[in-house]
Amino acid sequence: MDKFNCILFGESGAGKTPFSGTLQSCPKTSPCLLLDVDMGAMSLAGLKEQPSVLPIDRWSQMNIVYDRILKKEWDKLAEFISRETDKDVPTLEYKSIVIDSGTELEYKLRQGIVETNERGDMEIPSQPDYLRTQERFRKMYRHFRDLPLSLVMTAGVRELKEESTGIVKRSPDFQPALTPDLVRMTDLVIFMSVTMTGAGSAAKWERHLVTSLSQRFIARDRSGKLSPTMSGDAFYWADILKKVLV
Repeated sequence: MDKFNCILFGESGAGKTPFSGTLQSCPKTSPCLLLDVDMGAMSLAGLKEQPSVLPIDRWSQMNIVYDRILKKEWDKLAEFISRETDKDVPTLEYKSIVIDSGTELEYKLRQGIVETNERGDMEIPSQPDYLRTQERFRKMYRHFRDLPLSLVMTAGVRELKEESTGIVKRSPDFQPALTPDLVRMTDLVIFMSVTMTGAGSAAKWERHLVTSLSQRFIARDRSGKLSPTMSGDAFYWADILKKVLV
């Protein structure tokens, strides 16, 4: 097994983008291309090795990136990124790609669909708009997942309270009808959070990963090789992939 796919979800500030960016420092996933939908690439500044970054502000860019990778037109992909970023980007054969974030990308797709409708209420999605969004997003995710490279898609967190038990369950923040399909198509579904430990000068941030399904979390580890929960100052994909990719 030489590639994987993952949905990494959690609250803003949990460290999803820097964690995803460490794909660049792992031989099995480097070089890495990060599709910056959230415009949050500033959080990559602390990484020693940083992925290539392409800001995404329209759905058509996703189609172009997919087509160039599918056809292995690495020189044309470099030209496209250079043109979009106004920077001279080298030609690279990427081994991994990050969509950061899928939640924002779904929103952009839905808004684009709404704007093409011939209705007066241009800002309010209709039920058909939601259905079109689900199908197009599902198709996009499947296409990127099936490329010959690793894929990480970040997402926000959606909290749903079960009326019968009062238990709050956390899942990736997509349309509820879309989430089960995305989870089913994915090798790793990981919840990431951060807490403050200690006090005063001894205070520090500690990050946590949940990789196993429970009453409180939608999570998945198809490899069965990760601990159900992990904690640490920071996480690196090189450490995770030593266990997952064998």
